[in-house]
Amino acid sequence: MDVLIDSNDVRIDRYLRRIIPNLKQSVIEKSLRKGLIKVDGCKVRSSYRTKVGQSLTIENLDYVSYLNSNKKCNEKLANILQNSVLYEDQHIISINKPQGIVVQGGTKVQISINDLLDQIKVGEKLKLVHRLDRDTSGVLLLARNAEAASYLMQKFKSRKIKKVYLALTSGIPTQNSGFINLPLVKKYVFGQEKVVVDENLGQSAITQFSVIKKWQSKVAYLKLKPLTGRTHQLRAHMSYIKCPIVGDGKYGGKNAFIAGIANKVHLHAYSISFKLPNDKIITITAPIPEYLENSIKYLG
Repeated sequence: MDVLIDSNDVRIDRYLRRIIPNLKQSVIEKSLRKGLIKVDGCKVRSSYRTKVGQSLTIENLDYVSYLNSNKKCNEKLANILQNSVLYEDQHIISINKPQGIVVQGGTKVQISINDLLDQIKVGEKLKLVHRLDRDTSGVLLLARNAEAASYLMQKFKSRKIKKVYLALTSGIPTQNSGFINLPLVKKYVFGQEKVVVDENLGQSAITQFSVIKKWQSKVAYLKLKPLTGRTHQLRAHMSYIKCPIVGDGKYGGKNAFIAGIANKVHLHAYSISFKLPNDKIITITAPIPEYLENSIKYLG
């Protein structure tokens, strides 16, 4: 579908909704990100402003229509997210992200939390300020306005937000508590992109750990505090010290799986603590998910 733009200085997302009624903002964002919608053959952001005479191309109108009409799946996930709110004020909302749901979409992702941000709170376009892996559950922060988003992202960047994770590991650390200070870098290992320890090329990565409980079956229940924010930091660090997170086949291989325990990544973002703009310190916690509780009960 090719359209000749006939309006000046209009946000491209608003222009799209004008020519395709009822087109959801989340679908517009995803289609622009994937390059399905282009202006003069180039990818643009939703904030891009139009010029008369430009060419607007929707490369796969059937797929864009599918994204817009896949209501049953979208509504089910939106309902889950609406009922998972842990905390809210005039600036932020925090939800308890379920395991198995992608935070931000990619080429093989049909739907993500980012696609439904305008449905968690009707009439609001919430903003992502950080991410959790698809297979990690727990506290996820969302900003209600641009000022709050900027404030929180700066807090994450300056490491002023304290995070606590809970994990079940296949293997027990040699000490009951301590620090893992090993630099990490992304590499392709046997054709798969992974984060690995590399003393020469890696970026600084520090994880604090403490053992909550351990079993003779060589399984441990840990509290993990990432003092830096590297991608897959906890998974890579625990794998390196021979204590891969239970269910994490990517980093632990077959050693990450334990008979009788669900084949899920046992990593939960339990709490986040930070200072609000008014200097009040808050801590948001997410209940321990059922699958993790069941695994602990199984171990005894």
